Amino acid sequence: MKNNKSLKVLSTAAIAAALVAPTVAVQPAFAASSYTVSGVQNAAADSQVDGPVRITVEVGAGNLINDASGNGKKFQLRLPSDSHAVLNGVKSSAEFKREGTQQVISAKVTKGVTASGVAKFEIVDKVNGTSTFDVKLSAGDATANPEVPADTSSDVAKKIAEKINAEHGGIYTAEADGAYVRVKLKEAAANDTTFKLSLKDDNGTGIAMDDSEITVPGEASDQGAYVPGTYNGTTPNQVGSVKITPRNPSSTGAAQVFDVEVKGAADAKSNKGIFYLELTNIWVPSGTTGALNATIDSEDSTFTNSDAIKIAQVGNGSVTTSIDGTVALTPGSMEKDKTLKTIRVKEDSAGAFTKGQKYKLELPDGFEWDNTVNGSSVPKVTVAFGDDSAKLQATKVDGDTIEFELVAGGGDKNSSDSPKTSKATQFAIDGLRVKVDDNDAKKGDVTVKIKGDVSRTNDSIVIGTYGTYEGEIKGADAKTVYAGQTGEELANLTIKEDAPGTLQKGRTLKLKLNGNAKWAVTEDSDGKLKLKDAPQIKNADSDKNGLSLSEWKLSGTDRTTIEATIDKPSSNKPAKLVMERLKVDVAPTAGKGDISVSVEGTTGVRTDSVILGKTVAPVEVSVDGEIAKINTGLQQQAIPNIVLKEAAADLIDKGHDLVLKFPDGVKPALPGKIEVTEGNLKIDSAKVSVSDNKIIIPVSKNSSDKGATIKLSDIKVTSYRDVPEGDLKVKVTGPAVVQSVKSSNAKNSDTGYYPFNKPEDTHVAEGTVAKVITPADKNKYAENIIFKIGSKTYTQDGKEMTMDVAPEVHPVYNRTYIPAAHFAASLNIPADKVVWNEASKTVTIFAGDKIVSATAGKKELVVNGTPVQIDAPVNYGQHTGYRVMVPYTHLALALGATVEWKADTQEIFVNKR
Repeated sequence: MKNNKSLKVLSTAAIAAALVAPTVAVQPAFAASSYTVSGVQNAAADSQVDGPVRITVEVGAGNLINDASGNGKKFQLRLPSDSHAVLNGVKSSAEFKREGTQQVISAKVTKGVTASGVAKFEIVDKVNGTSTFDVKLSAGDATANPEVPADTSSDVAKKIAEKINAEHGGIYTAEADGAYVRVKLKEAAANDTTFKLSLKDDNGTGIAMDDSEITVPGEASDQGAYVPGTYNGTTPNQVGSVKITPRNPSSTGAAQVFDVEVKGAADAKSNKGIFYLELTNIWVPSGTTGALNATIDSEDSTFTNSDAIKIAQVGNGSVTTSIDGTVALTPGSMEKDKTLKTIRVKEDSAGAFTKGQKYKLELPDGFEWDNTVNGSSVPKVTVAFGDDSAKLQATKVDGDTIEFELVAGGGDKNSSDSPKTSKATQFAIDGLRVKVDDNDAKKGDVTVKIKGDVSRTNDSIVIGTYGTYEGEIKGADAKTVYAGQTGEELANLTIKEDAPGTLQKGRTLKLKLNGNAKWAVTEDSDGKLKLKDAPQIKNADSDKNGLSLSEWKLSGTDRTTIEATIDKPSSNKPAKLVMERLKVDVAPTAGKGDISVSVEGTTGVRTDSVILGKTVAPVEVSVDGEIAKINTGLQQQAIPNIVLKEAAADLIDKGHDLVLKFPDGVKPALPGKIEVTEGNLKIDSAKVSVSDNKIIIPVSKNSSDKGATIKLSDIKVTSYRDVPEGDLKVKVTGPAVVQSVKSSNAKNSDTGYYPFNKPEDTHVAEGTVAKVITPADKNKYAENIIFKIGSKTYTQDGKEMTMDVAPEVHPVYNRTYIPAAHFAASLNIPADKVVWNEASKTVTIFAGDKIVSATAGKKELVVNGTPVQIDAPVNYGQHTGYRVMVPYTHLALALGATVEWKADTQEIFVNKR
């Protein structure tokens, strides 16, 4: 016998209890038992609930140990004051003992028929002996009768069960559950293995079958048992018996208090226990509202329950109105197929409807009832449940208001003139129709007001929606998409009809892109363009109501428009389509901007545009430090470090080149260093190269954790004489950031790429790294030079220049110092005419007919070989940024320039000599 899980079979009493609704679980505090109540009914005060209301009591394992005299655990079940009921049908006193059990086995057919034939099975039974039987099985005939399939595992199981019932029905009962065959003995037997079912011989049919599973206790022999034989159908019940004694019962056994004694079963004292207390003829006293609760209290914690056990729900005489669904109302409604769904009016207790009370349904402006009281369109009112003798009838229709009144009922047996419901009743109103005035009706939900003198729990219901043949277009929050990337997904787009059928069959629905994007495409086997990933309807968020679309396809030749055809229109109510997977290719040069979608076509649903995407450059270019000035016509000029920062992870593709492109006429040298300072992107440093005006960086691994940062250091460029003055901008391009969509079809473009996906002449970002200037005549000094204390920039004839050290006032000597090299440069003295001697820490400036030297720490300048004393020493060192700093008045005089100090603005004005 295989070690399979045991088949769990609930007792019929447990099943019956579980099927009674509603069910309320009541978990006692600090108790060894738990309670579940089923069959609770709505009731009116001063009335009787027939029931039954069942309390299922489950006892924790080992809690029912009888005392030395054999007495069990005792508790009381108490009802509220002035209430009474009958418990388990007991009139004076009765004891209910644990019921017997039946044997159940289960076997599974694990393989269906592969060849037609007769399979032999046997039941081996220790009590009844061995029984064999044959089952004829079919593998089907694909040639002669292809519509008849071969027997599956489930088919075989069904045939086995039918044969057992036919040939051995006096002893066994068999049923099929999918591929399982379940067999039980009809007579109660001992709680051990007594029989099994197995496949003896399949005679070539090819089926397979597990041995029957371990035998487990089955259903109670008495379906009405209050003490089942087993707990949950698997183990013997710990409860051996339950004795019930009502206190001061009436002749029917009705009482307010019941004494209960529960004895444990010796053979199951370690198991859990279960038993049922069933209340009938429950009297609800007058003045009761809300829950009618019973209480259980015991001499110890075994059964004490501190929480309320609800046995009835007492209403306050109100009705609740609901509707089974809504309908779509359109101009010219209502047609016959637009009749309202069933409106349900439910009492919370008997007598909520009484003679003379009015119940009214009032429509909003623009709508009127298309019903009469005595004509052919009288609404039909039936009793869904409750008092079958009750009759609610439409008594008046007045334009937008229809009135109902109770005209019969069983509440007053002696007078038909004063009817009321004898039990809580639900009425179903069918056949209500509405006329629409298109001039006054407003689009949106159509709400009916509930009026009249019947007490109500709600004052309105929505019966449908009204709309013209138009629609609404909305977009979800725009998604960030990246320039140069293919297959970027936009936000979802919602298309909603005002009325069903707005999107008519055969009409065309078009989605047009606006912005720097085109629909993502690929090629079919013939080299023609098609959508790479067509938009889909997101079923979880949509409400199609029967509407279906054809497959989306490209419309036109510029890849900005796609279209679909309405294959089937919506019915009954407006459709709502949420379109997802809107995939686009974004132009490399998109930068920051919007991508929107317009809805067009021949349907009644249109919109100008809805923003679904925000474009961002995948890489940002910046410099580490001040923007440098470089001259035209000079070689190997230094520019600042260049920093490339990825906007998000995985935007720079591995296996491709990242290209930094300089303007024509500017040729970079191979950087001294290229490093990744953030992210886990990797570059192939050994293969970094320079080609004409490009630095080419092979990427071997993309950054998966966060956006990467790449730093290029020690960069020198050669600027040819034809390079124009102004900002020198570098562009980021290459297949690592410009995802190309290569085409094998030459008709698509001359380069073999789809529109705007050309890696050789597109870029995703650019940034200024230097300023190009034209050197002045070497024999002419500049004019109108202005330096400012603390500023690293100065102006020269109106042009802004930069320095790496700012002029400063010495804190000790109170003299304004200026960097000698930059002062010389401001006078258009070429850089190669400013010479530094590291050994002597001396700078020498060759300015035409003047040669001026300044040595760190000395209070002198040497002009054409002659020392000239100054009143403050020449500064140099780490504190000066390793620039020679000289008092500006002395340096200007030595170089033949004139200077002027503006104290209020802290500026130095320099003019030619």
